Amino acid sequence: MPSSLQSLRKTLLYRSIVVWRSRAFWLRALLCFGIGAAVLIADDFTNYDSRLQIRGPKPPSGDVVIIDISEREWSSLDPESRNILKPLKEVVSLSDAFFWNPRPWERLLTAVLADEPAAVGINFYFGENIRVSQSYLNQRRSIFEDPRIIWGADVDGAGRVSLPAFASSYNSNVGLRQFRSDDDGSIRRFSSSLVTIPHLGVRLAQMSRPTTKEFRNYQDPTLINYAGSADVFKVVDFKDVIENRIDPTLLRGKIVLIGSLNNPVEQMQTPLGRMSRTEITANIVDNVMHNKTIKRLPALANYAILVLALALSLWILVSYPQSVALVFFIMTGMLGAAASAYAFDVLKVWTPVLAPLVQLIATYIVFLSYRLAMNEQRTWRLEQEQVYLQEIEQLKTNFVSMMSHDLKTPIAKIQAICDRLLATHPDSELVVDLRSLRRSSDDLHRYIQSILQVTKVEAKDFKISKEVTDINEDIEKVMVRIAPLAQEKKIWLKSNLEPMFSIEADPTLIQEVILNLMENAIKYTPEGGRVTVTSREKDDNVEVVIEDTGPGIDPEEQKEIWGKFIRGKTQNDTRGSGLGLYLVKYFVELHGGRVFLESRVATPNEPAVHGTKIGFSIPVAEQAPESGVEGESAV
Repeated sequence: MPSSLQSLRKTLLYRSIVVWRSRAFWLRALLCFGIGAAVLIADDFTNYDSRLQIRGPKPPSGDVVIIDISEREWSSLDPESRNILKPLKEVVSLSDAFFWNPRPWERLLTAVLADEPAAVGINFYFGENIRVSQSYLNQRRSIFEDPRIIWGADVDGAGRVSLPAFASSYNSNVGLRQFRSDDDGSIRRFSSSLVTIPHLGVRLAQMSRPTTKEFRNYQDPTLINYAGSADVFKVVDFKDVIENRIDPTLLRGKIVLIGSLNNPVEQMQTPLGRMSRTEITANIVDNVMHNKTIKRLPALANYAILVLALALSLWILVSYPQSVALVFFIMTGMLGAAASAYAFDVLKVWTPVLAPLVQLIATYIVFLSYRLAMNEQRTWRLEQEQVYLQEIEQLKTNFVSMMSHDLKTPIAKIQAICDRLLATHPDSELVVDLRSLRRSSDDLHRYIQSILQVTKVEAKDFKISKEVTDINEDIEKVMVRIAPLAQEKKIWLKSNLEPMFSIEADPTLIQEVILNLMENAIKYTPEGGRVTVTSREKDDNVEVVIEDTGPGIDPEEQKEIWGKFIRGKTQNDTRGSGLGLYLVKYFVELHGGRVFLESRVATPNEPAVHGTKIGFSIPVAEQAPESGVEGESAV
């Protein structure tokens, strides 16, 4: 297959992988948003109830006072007074008609109005369920039609308003007392009818502050911000009012609600437990007067919150590791819940909290699996790349080994021919050239040997063979091998070897280390110079130092000189592969040792201070009987 076609296929494959990755990412994000939206739709009022229950009671403003008319106290009144009215049907106990008796009501309303309240709300329905004597009404109509009194009205099954018996011609003294429960039977909202008659609580609040506040119509269902469970409002008994046993200032300027708190018919379910109709109405009055009604954000705003939460979650997941992202997720959830609680309690705004929390959890779980899948895919790619690199490295190693071995034969032939010609024609004119050719072949042979050695030691299966050896004997063997090179440059080789115990090491590698260091020292030392080899024991280590009188190594090059194929920039006229010191460091570190270098370059101010001191130290693995070595020798 042509290389251009292969490149095109790889490019298309890469692009398709990128597109699929982004598609998988955004599909997961869409799934998380769908989970949050589903919870937002399903969790209509449960979260609202929980907020009220967790928040605890909020004391009301104190502008509302409830007058309780209990069944037992009402039954103890004069029975004859009830004969003034002739009910349409037999009075059923605890119905609103049961609590109608004009004389006590006249006394009660007279006593209440005498204390100058802002408004009085009658939370009973007295209309078609009672029959009032016209003559009595003509005599007492003024007290029942006082403009400060608001009478409760009902709505029948057809949605028609059932007005009370004392409604004015304009229905200005009438308020609806009906509530529409939710599917679970709880009262959470109130609203005014579609007609012009507002809810009883709204009507009373309007009468209390008609000029200082512009009230809404509350045609749409409005959430009730309950101050607490039952008994949070001030309650007085109607008999105490009739008999003037209360503080005259208790009702002054207040909204007075008259109803029955313990009548089972009037008990209704709320998020905070069962309450009477009168207590629920008192909460509405307090809400409307002080703008405490709970405002729910529009659906679009709630979805916008989910989108923002999702965007923040994705940013955290992309920007931070998994463990850090989890901490950020927990902090984000806590801050979101705290902000929502603050908005509910202080700003009276109901913002979603359960849906964003569920979305956060879902996002973390969904994208955790996504990141695990990505990590697995990345690991697989790295493993494949490692396999490819190993194959390439093996190919390179095989190629180098094959070429090096194949080059040995022609080099050996060249060396043999040069040696034969030099031996048979010592006086030939070509002797200089033959010797130069012989030296070049030797250099080439050493290069090949270095490359083979690097290839061998970098192999995974390379292991050193430790045995008991005497480091001084290894030094002396190397000095014998290196002596011809020193004699050729008229360099004095000096050794200063301290007697020491034998150590465990690979003698072949140690000799190679010493040979490379001494070769370098002789190679870079001018003719007539000196190279000194020193051995000693120091801090449970065997230390070997080679010191020369060469030109020194520039400080900028000293850190890089142990690298592969690195040669001194100022030594371009000296032949070498740049692998010697690399192998030295590698072999020494295989023995758990270290290499060191001290060098100073000659300067015009200090021309005599120069040279290089290089060496290595390896730990004493195992002590052996002491061996005596000649203290100093010269070659």
